[in-house]
Amino acid sequence: MIDAHTHLDVRSFEDLEKMALCGIETIITCAHDPYKMSVPEVCLDHWDRLINLETKRGKMAGVNVKVAVGAHPMGYPKNWDVLIKKLPEYFENENVVAIGETGLHYLTDDEKNLLKEQLYLAKDYNMPIIIHTPEKNKKEASLEILKILDEVKIKDDLVMIDHINKDTVDLINRDVYIGLTVQPMKISPMEASEIIKNYNKRFILSSDLGSLKADIYALPRTKLCMKKIGVENDKIINSTYKNAKEFYRL
Repeated sequence: MIDAHTHLDVRSFEDLEKMALCGIETIITCAHDPYKMSVPEVCLDHWDRLINLETKRGKMAGVNVKVAVGAHPMGYPKNWDVLIKKLPEYFENENVVAIGETGLHYLTDDEKNLLKEQLYLAKDYNMPIIIHTPEKNKKEASLEILKILDEVKIKDDLVMIDHINKDTVDLINRDVYIGLTVQPMKISPMEASEIIKNYNKRFILSSDLGSLKADIYALPRTKLCMKKIGVENDKIINSTYKNAKEFYRL
């Protein structure tokens, strides 16, 4: 299994080890907003920690850790153009596999511009990009993201729209990857299992482990749930492993 979206810098070493023990081979840790991103340097230090420390912690725990770097819509500096200029330098690192997480949260014009610029980088550098959708206004944000994707004209293979649920899955009318986040604040293992069973889309499961309530066993728990309700084996393999492997080019 591949846990395709986490924030390991706020999780314990014991969590990493337990994930390795339950059969998770690779974990993607994404940039987020663990501090007040008052200036670009705070964000850059955060990216450096993910690349230089979290990958080492993963190796110590027996799990492969890869990194996504980007500006999160819930926390970024006013002069975020500095980050856009610096981002391509990080793409050269072998442990960096994507841009993210980025996306929309409050749906401000500034957020939309920040998302567009990161999408243009993803398009120009052929980098996968992880796009966040919020808990509130998820439908509105998803529709706005789809408009921005049309404007940027980025290939579907490079995009994962994340945190999708049963109310928004029908809105995604492109062949992008669709992230299903199994977490108490988002969707349950059963809801994820039913979505995967009922739709033929490129689903990617993740736990979104962070500083709030989450489940380090989200993937194995959902995998078991899918088996119990008779989800096709190919869909189980695709959503827990194959699609993430293809998206992140692992």
